[in-house]
Amino acid sequence: MSIDDKTKSALIRKGNELFNERKIEEAYRCYLTASYFGGIEKIADYYNFESKNFIKAMQLYKFILKEDSNLGGNIRAKQKLDTLSQSIAKVLQKWLNDDETFSNSKTNKLSLDSKNTYLPNNYKRNSLEDILNAKEKLDEEKLDKNKLNKDNNNKINNNDNKIIKKPVFEQIYKNKNK
Repeated sequence: MSIDDKTKSALIRKGNELFNERKIEEAYRCYLTASYFGGIEKIADYYNFESKNFIKAMQLYKFILKEDSNLGGNIRAKQKLDTLSQSIAKVLQKWLNDDETFSNSKTNKLSLDSKNTYLPNNYKRNSLEDILNAKEKLDEEKLDKNKLNKDNNNKINNNDNKIIKKPVFEQIYKNKNK
């Protein structure tokens, strides 16, 4: 559906008026109908900085990245999304570090998989470091098995070459000449 320029301008003006009156949802509908990504970015900024609704802000920034063909708008939205994501990650990391249940990482850890013999088995929690160490050990085991299989295959191939005996060739050669 394509909108003529006059209607698009009217929708953007109406969206700006509604935004100034803090009728955010109505302004969003106007901007979305007019495909005015600058207005949608303004609403995302509102959610990010004023109402502290970070999830909604992230959704709108991602929407702009996906839909806006304007490179400048995409770059701004990407920068804002990256900054917001980093700050949320820092907050979560601080909460987890301050949380008493995550303070002692050596005891009471959750086993994620019964095959995972490297993780402690007392079903409470695991630190990321323990999970990564267990994955590293499993990967090393897998590499060792692959190396062993390759070595065995090479030995078998080398033995195949040694199985052929010279007298057989001599017999074939003698039979051809007759």
